[in-house]
Amino acid sequence: MVAIVCWQLFIPPILGLADNGDFARLMVFFDLTHSPTDRADRYFGFLTRHYVVDAAESKKYSRPDFISSELLFIAGPAATNRLLGKTSFDLLELGAVHAVVFAASVFFLLFVSKPFAGPVRTSAIILGAIVFTDIAYIAYFNSFYGESATFLFFMSVAACAYGAMSSGRRRIVWLVAYFAAVTLFLIAKYQNIVLLPVFLFFGGLLVKRWGEVRYFRSYLVFSLIACFGGYQFYISSPEVISDAVLYNSVFNGVLVDSPTPEDDLSALGLDRAYAKYAGSTAYQPSSLRFDDEFLRKFRESVTIGGVFRFYLERPGRLFNALNRTVARAFQLRAALGNYEKSAGYPPLSVSRSWAMWSSIRSAILPRNLWVVLTIGILYLALLSRRWLRHKEQLARLNVEWCALIPVMALAQLFVITVSDGVIDLIKHAYLFNLLFDSMLVAMGAQLLASLAGTSKAKETESERS
Repeated sequence: MVAIVCWQLFIPPILGLADNGDFARLMVFFDLTHSPTDRADRYFGFLTRHYVVDAAESKKYSRPDFISSELLFIAGPAATNRLLGKTSFDLLELGAVHAVVFAASVFFLLFVSKPFAGPVRTSAIILGAIVFTDIAYIAYFNSFYGESATFLFFMSVAACAYGAMSSGRRRIVWLVAYFAAVTLFLIAKYQNIVLLPVFLFFGGLLVKRWGEVRYFRSYLVFSLIACFGGYQFYISSPEVISDAVLYNSVFNGVLVDSPTPEDDLSALGLDRAYAKYAGSTAYQPSSLRFDDEFLRKFRESVTIGGVFRFYLERPGRLFNALNRTVARAFQLRAALGNYEKSAGYPPLSVSRSWAMWSSIRSAILPRNLWVVLTIGILYLALLSRRWLRHKEQLARLNVEWCALIPVMALAQLFVITVSDGVIDLIKHAYLFNLLFDSMLVAMGAQLLASLAGTSKAKETESERS
């Protein structure tokens, strides 16, 4: 797996993701900015490998108020460059950090999951090596996007969960590690915070199975800290980001396919005349978001909670919006260039070098919500069968952890549908796709293990006869 990742990231032509304008949110903490001056070379079309240190220039594009655990990965190479007196930053340095953490996370996950060894685990490792090294997931490693932190810290959460499940001692240490990994995962991106209740629930299952009061007390303390920290992280979102998200959720979400945009605006407390801006985004130069008077009224009238209620009161519209999200999310590959300009490819060119999974999934799976729901139900049915069949505490905890995957996937699907609109939807659906593919890998592993077991049984029967 590590070799496949390194081949994609570091062997020319190197692969990564072009900047859609979000890089500045994290680069500003390290006084970094693009070296190309041409906007066409900076954004969307081409991967930029080299960046320069220029504090004044970096602050033109963002303020240092956007928090993400991805900053931890950037800090290492940035600090090293400062110590060496370098005034530039090579994106491959960040890619190398991501690759090393990926390798460590894979090893950690495989090591702590040894108690679950068997045909299903072996099949899952093989399938996972194909699916999760796909360029659709790995391209983010050569970028400043928070999706890399989401991927890596989710692996850490899973590893800590398996370590806590199978540990007979040092359970407090595993509980601390679990909550630390959860915290880093949640603050990778603001949309991840919605999964906090799911992780708290599983932590509760762990201490319940351990059955000692001291573990429960520790769990309560860690849970309260996590809830407080999650709330503080949520409210720390920069106002400019909150305004953009809310604007897109209304004008690029609610109104996009609306049969009655005027009525929808009225229901949200906005002037019906704004219907002509349906489909616009917060980042267009002509966006209403740059009108101070509109923005004042918008903040007074609309909240993200109000948009949630709007959809909940209109189940048909919610279903259609979720279906629209799935249709776009299933494409997997964001419309961002994978190559440097010097590689000679046209703008927005995407690599097909290790894109087997993303290409097959996009081509075969129907892009609608019913597919997601059907696969989720089948997945839970298989898990229910395993849970009833196994009586051991360890086996059941494993099943219960796996059963939370579709819950998290649906939560992510709902959040990105309601809060993001359709702009940049494929990138925002990164975690949803990661969770959905985890279900597919688990189901495929179960199928392969069953087929192998059936084949072995037939061979044994043939030998006896």
